[in-house]
Amino acid sequence: MNNGKISRSHSLKLAERGVWVSIGAYIFLSLLQLGVAQFTHSASLLANGFNNVTDILGNIAIVIGLRIARIPSDNDHAYGHWKVESISSLISSFIMFLIGFEVLRQTIVNFIEGSSAEINPIGAIIALFSALVMISVYFYSNRLAKKTQSKALEASSKDNLSDALTSLGTTVAIIAAAMHWIWLDRIMALIICGFILKTAYDIFRDSVFSLSDGFDDNLLEDYKEAIELIDKVKSVKMIRGRTYGSNIFLDVVVEMSRDLSVYESHAATEKIERMLMAGFDVYDVDVHVEPAALPEEEHFASRALELLPKEEMLLNGQNLNQLLAPQFKAITKNGEIIQAESFIANATPKESLAIRNYQAEQVSKKTFILTYHYLENQKSYTVSSVWRRNEYWRCIYRQLTEKVEETSDVLPTHEETKTSS
Repeated sequence: MNNGKISRSHSLKLAERGVWVSIGAYIFLSLLQLGVAQFTHSASLLANGFNNVTDILGNIAIVIGLRIARIPSDNDHAYGHWKVESISSLISSFIMFLIGFEVLRQTIVNFIEGSSAEINPIGAIIALFSALVMISVYFYSNRLAKKTQSKALEASSKDNLSDALTSLGTTVAIIAAAMHWIWLDRIMALIICGFILKTAYDIFRDSVFSLSDGFDDNLLEDYKEAIELIDKVKSVKMIRGRTYGSNIFLDVVVEMSRDLSVYESHAATEKIERMLMAGFDVYDVDVHVEPAALPEEEHFASRALELLPKEEMLLNGQNLNQLLAPQFKAITKNGEIIQAESFIANATPKESLAIRNYQAEQVSKKTFILTYHYLENQKSYTVSSVWRRNEYWRCIYRQLTEKVEETSDVLPTHEETKTSS
C-alpha cells in the first residue's frame, strides 16, 4: 500500500508539470495577443488575450491544489489532502463559467450594437497560431492526465481545448468581418460559448460529485463480482466507495464461514485488498468480515441428513480426497490404525453397499458422530465415524468392527426330540 501512495504522489508531480506547460503557453499567448491587438485594434483578439489571462489564474489555482494534495496525512487529515485536487478543479470550472458568460455577453452586445471585429488579417493569423499552440498543449495535457489519472489536469486540458476553439472562433470572426459575413461571426461565437459552458459544467459536475462522496454504481458492481470470486468469500454484504481527488477508497463487508480461524479470515481480507489495488487501481481498501449465515444447516436434523450421503460415498470408496481430513485416521476390522493416504490407496470403489440403522449424535456445533451397519459378503459390519466441519465437512476418524450375530435360545422341535431319543 505504501508503494501505491508513493506512486500517487509522483503522479501528481507529473500532473503539475502538465499544468505548468499550460501556464507557460497562456503567458506567451496572452502577451502576444494583447500586444498585437494594440497595433491592429482588433477587439476580438484583445478579448481572446484577456481570456488567456484568466486561464493563467485558473491554472495557478490548479497548481496550488496539486501541491497541497501531495501533503502527507496528519492528525487533522487522516485520509490525506487529496480532496484539494477536486477543489482546484471546482475553482477552474468557476473561472470557465465566467469566461463562457463573458463571451455570451459580448456576443449579445455585438449583436445589439451591430459591431463587428476589426478587419485585419494579422489578427486572424495570430489567433490561428494561438489555436494551434493550444491544440498541441491540449493533446499533451490530456495524455498526461490519463497517465497520471489526475482530475485537476484533466480539467486543465479541457480548458486548453476550449481556448483552442475560442482562438479558432476568433480567427473565423476576423475573417468573416473582413468578408462582411457578420452572421457567421455571431453563429461561431454562440457555438464557442456553448462549448465553453458545457465544458465548465462537466468539470463542475465531476468535482461536486467527488466532493460529495458520489461514486459510480457500475464500478461497485465490478468490484463486488471480483471479490466474490475469491476463495473463502461467501458473499459481499456491503461495499461503498468514495474518491479523494483521483484516489479510490473502498469500504467492504464480506461474509465468510464462521468456522474459519482469525488467521484464515485475515489472510482472505489481505487477498481482497491486493486484488483490488492491483486489478482496479484502488488506493485504499478497508475490509470487514462477518460470519455467513447457515440457515438450514444450523438444525440438527438437517446436518444429520447432509452427512448421510457423504458417509455413503465414504463407505463405497468414492470422492475420498474431498471427504477425508488431512489428519484422518481409521481403525480396520483387524485393529490396524492407518492414515488417510493408506486408506485411499487400499480403498476399492463400490456402489452397492447400503447404510442400515443410521444414527447421528451431535457432539458440538461442528462435530458429529455417526454410527450404522452394513452388509458385505454375507457379513455384517459396524461403523463409527467422526465428522468435523471447518468450512466444509470432513471425516477425521473412522472405526470398522465386524458384527458377530448373537444366537438366541430356541426350544428344540418335535422331530429333533424324537431323534435324540
